[in-house]
Amino acid sequence: MTEARRAPAGHGAEFVAAWREVYCSVYRWRREGRFAVVPSLLGRPVFSYLPGLGYTDLAPAEAEALAREMRGKAFNIRVFGTLRSEDAPRPGSSVVMRLDLASFGHDPASVWRDALSEKTRWRVRRARRAGYTVSEESGPRAVLSLVAVLRTVLVRRGAPAPPAALFSAVAREMGGRILVVRGPGGEVAAASLCLRDGPLAFVPWGGVSDRKPWGVGYLWFWAMVEQVARAGADVLDWGSCELGSQFFRFKQRFGAAPSPVSRLSHRPGNLYRRYAPAHRLFRALPGAVSSRVGPKLCRYLADY
Repeated sequence: MTEARRAPAGHGAEFVAAWREVYCSVYRWRREGRFAVVPSLLGRPVFSYLPGLGYTDLAPAEAEALAREMRGKAFNIRVFGTLRSEDAPRPGSSVVMRLDLASFGHDPASVWRDALSEKTRWRVRRARRAGYTVSEESGPRAVLSLVAVLRTVLVRRGAPAPPAALFSAVAREMGGRILVVRGPGGEVAAASLCLRDGPLAFVPWGGVSDRKPWGVGYLWFWAMVEQVARAGADVLDWGSCELGSQFFRFKQRFGAAPSPVSRLSHRPGNLYRRYAPAHRLFRALPGAVSSRVGPKLCRYLADY
């Protein structure tokens, strides 16, 4: 009998080092040890391990030891798993949504049959019948498609869009694969970037700009499952979201299950509640203003 493969926990050390290098290069952050030093618009700089990742390569005990070394400084550390029993996910807390493809034998047909409801499968088929197509693209044109989608999506959420240079650098330096959904007229309706980290496939960015017809998002998510399963990844990580939110429930429809993540910081607390007023304010800005200010603002967001 062969031993079943275990789903990977955190990211690998090489992946985290490459991620840190790209972010520090694009945002002109200095590095101190394993931290990126993120400048602040209002106060002292924050030592971040690491922006843009829901969790890093640290085990819980290692993260706690590193946090003790940072006493007296402003810092953020994210780790896969829980540090204490009271850290178990509760409604409103942050979790990462991951699909265990190894348990389906890396077979898209098995995921389609056993993880998706008939209603979800019908919506995928509906988008195809409406003329939406999926392709894996590369190069500057693919990055521009991704950027255009993300700007639309992030404005809806009230969040600033990172600079296009960040997406280009991550795709180029870390071997990203960009999936694009196009409408019947060739317009970009959805896009996402997927990175491989050993047995883990990680989607740091993605979204749907065209929500008509209803099934576009379903087709896009199913295309990611097919792409990653056929590439042989054990786990597809769709990133973090708020437990119980609409994004959480949508990812569940494709077989994703929540995994807890913990955050150690000089300023603990629920990030979703803390930044809710800022999201409402940013959403109210004129599009021309948010598009211009957003990429510059991201340089100062250690929690982003």
